[in-house]
Amino acid sequence: MNQSFDERGSATSEFILIALPLFIPALLFFVSISQVSRAEMEASMLAREALKAFVSSDNDAEAHLRTRLLLSQYSELTASDRKTRSSQNSLSERYSISCSTYPCIQPGTQVELTLFSLIDVESEISGIEQTPGNAWGVNGNQIEKRRVAIASARGYVDKWS
Repeated sequence: MNQSFDERGSATSEFILIALPLFIPALLFFVSISQVSRAEMEASMLAREALKAFVSSDNDAEAHLRTRLLLSQYSELTASDRKTRSSQNSLSERYSISCSTYPCIQPGTQVELTLFSLIDVESEISGIEQTPGNAWGVNGNQIEKRRVAIASARGYVDKWS
């Protein structure tokens, strides 16, 4: 086995030059999937809590007011956690209500609340950003993409209230 001195350590350099550039996009993909799944679980939980606030109200006006208050408090609490400006996040959760009867707040009425929540998918790896053509470029900014999570919750107004 004649091995020249120049070939020693080439496996390490080949790994660094070939494998590491392949791991970075995979890492970005897994981070974004994790962020999206967490945000979708939060949207589902928020839809259930907003439905509870809606159906436990005394009338329709109070029900919508309580639902909007819950969603605005959630937006305020998560704005600092997400490190986004409150102007971007103030209207990030919208909802629609579907009732089996009108007015909605009557004993036995089935209520379905659908929540539309904007998700900011970010990556803090500096030097890489997604350009409009879905290609990767170097600019020193964060990768940022907006997605919408849709969560529905269905429940009944208590017949005994």
